[in-house]
Amino acid sequence: METKVINGNLLREIFKGAVNYLISKKEEVNALNVFPVPDGDTGTNMSLTGKSALKQIESLGDNPSVSDVALLAARGALMGARGNSGVILSQFLRGLSEGLKDKDEASISEMALAFKKASDTTYKAVMKPVEGTILTVGRETADFALKVQNRYDNFEEFLTNVIEAANISLDKTPEKLEVLKEAEVVDAGGKGLVVLLEGALLVIKGEKISNLTEDEILKKKAQKEIDFGQADTSLKYGYCTEFVIHTDSEDIADLRSKLSPIGDCLLVVGGGGSGIIKVHVHTNHPGKALEYACELGLLQDIKIDNMRYQHREILFDDSEVKKAKEREEKISKKPKANGFLAVSMGNGISELFKSLGIDFIVSGGQTMNPSTEDILKGIEEINADRIYILPNNSNIILAAETARDISTKDIVVIPSKSIPQGVAAMLAFNELKSNDENKENMIQALQSVVDAQVTYAVRDTTMDGKEVNKGDFISISNKKLQASGKILDDVVVDTIDKMMDEDKTLITLYYGVDIKDEDAQNLDKKLREKYPDCDTELIKAEQPIYYYIISLD
Repeated sequence: METKVINGNLLREIFKGAVNYLISKKEEVNALNVFPVPDGDTGTNMSLTGKSALKQIESLGDNPSVSDVALLAARGALMGARGNSGVILSQFLRGLSEGLKDKDEASISEMALAFKKASDTTYKAVMKPVEGTILTVGRETADFALKVQNRYDNFEEFLTNVIEAANISLDKTPEKLEVLKEAEVVDAGGKGLVVLLEGALLVIKGEKISNLTEDEILKKKAQKEIDFGQADTSLKYGYCTEFVIHTDSEDIADLRSKLSPIGDCLLVVGGGGSGIIKVHVHTNHPGKALEYACELGLLQDIKIDNMRYQHREILFDDSEVKKAKEREEKISKKPKANGFLAVSMGNGISELFKSLGIDFIVSGGQTMNPSTEDILKGIEEINADRIYILPNNSNIILAAETARDISTKDIVVIPSKSIPQGVAAMLAFNELKSNDENKENMIQALQSVVDAQVTYAVRDTTMDGKEVNKGDFISISNKKLQASGKILDDVVVDTIDKMMDEDKTLITLYYGVDIKDEDAQNLDKKLREKYPDCDTELIKAEQPIYYYIISLD
């Protein structure tokens, strides 16, 4: 049976199938990482972003409009966006939603126009668009779809030809981006987009795609058996009340001020441009909490549990509720002028940041890019008039900027791309300086950092004109190969040799979870002997992925 139009039910199934198909191919997408290091995560980030979109559309009732499906998918993707590829995918879905606004169903022409709107939105979301990436594949595919929209009367034939055009565009990405050509790979984000389209076509053709997202979509805490025995009357507030509000309100502070007097363990997440506010509160008056919420918009996922008989957390886990209690105590105090949030992976690095004044650590880094919502939750934990965010990874900056745009707080994103850059930025902060001076000084501090990461190659390749063999130790600095070899210490020393100049007086080594203390200390001794005019600092950072992170100052 040919598909002439797409209604809401079909679009929902298309989203499900496309995301599940991407999940099945995510390692294939991850393997396209330009650098042959064990941190390829484009497929993972796009999959997790897609899962977040599905969590939202699963809540829709029967026979929704394509407008409703696309809107909730966009909202879910925005909050769950991880990494640059995930943020771009969320913006693609946002544009698609705008293109399908107020439509009950979509024809081929309407879907082609929505696809073009999606592509345009991704370009606007990136400050410096780079051709040869997912942006190019999306644009050229959308242009083709518009060009041929009138040639087909069914989606099966239309999308088949659109995917052919998408693959042609993908195959040409190495011609537009030299780094892809040298690594002999196509763009990973572009491949992810093509895979999503292929999954969509399979659904339209009636093929079944395994539901690989089921565990995530249905992920709830195991329901405890309700004990209707003796009630616990010692609890001050008896009802654990949770719900999601769909709203255009940009002010969650007013809702929080209304809920605070009627309960505790209050957690309010979202707001701003996300269109969603998620609420958790322990109260004796759940009805009153729902009344306040109804003033803002439509409610979803309402859960009210009597904690005097049971204790079940649905939307929030125990750790989040504990943090909510701690945050209540902070909020009751006068906010400080400046707060700081950093993304960090590794206990040693996190402790270092805390010693430098970081208020909240968002766990993440390579292979574990935090989502927009993760960063927003961190922002809510900091009681300060102004909050500085240090992403400490180039693949997290867009998510941090998205969180900044959604949050109602005064947020400044310092675009740190590495741990040493984040450290330098914190050292450049001065409480006696103005906000603008501090922002400028922290950003300038990033430019002074010379650093590199040492890991191993996961495949044979050529980088910067040098052959690298699978299993070799390699060091990368500023997206350039610095050194490679079979002996780890030699690669570290060679890397420092290439980065060293007469102005450098301090060598800092952050060593990872796979490095023994004794081995790190022996390497430190070698460096002190080789560079007697430099001080050395050895930090047990416990980071994964990288054996060493090197910083020269």
